[in-house]
Amino acid sequence: MESLQDIFNSLGDIYEVSEIIASRPNILPALANLLVKVMLDKVYDICLNHKHFDIAGSEQVVGFTGQGLLVSMVCSEGGLPIKLLAAEGIYPISHGALRPSDLLVKDGAAIPYEFTYTTNNPPPEPSSEFLESWCSILRAEGVEGLLGLSIRDNSVPAIAHEVSDPENRVNRLVFGDDAA
Repeated sequence: MESLQDIFNSLGDIYEVSEIIASRPNILPALANLLVKVMLDKVYDICLNHKHFDIAGSEQVVGFTGQGLLVSMVCSEGGLPIKLLAAEGIYPISHGALRPSDLLVKDGAAIPYEFTYTTNNPPPEPSSEFLESWCSILRAEGVEGLLGLSIRDNSVPAIAHEVSDPENRVNRLVFGDDAA
């Protein structure tokens, strides 16, 4: 099995992946219909599998929700970057846990590649039949692995502005009045 580092670092650049998916307008409606058909549309969203920077072997990208933003940053060996989070105005609660947030769906499997710090319980895992159907839709268009699943977070609005800082390996998703 591939390491998290290998999986994450093999993801494409956001602009390249976006361009590929934009040229195939039938994919998103087909995947959305599949989510509705199996009643997972309230649990999962469709996500563009991409990266803004690479990670090392002991690292993972973890998202933290703050007031009006979601900050994703690199965490080493499960530790929380408390000082970096405080600089963003985020103070993690002590009883939170790391849970998968974004899943690469490929070869009939859902593989976590980004995580979130949350108090929520993990959602139900998608069935193997669902994952195979998902992959079949993408395979037919030659884009398997480019669109995956994101665990729905109702505290993050659909309209947001993403700001990436690859040098510091931090990604910010700003929503509300600051998203314009």
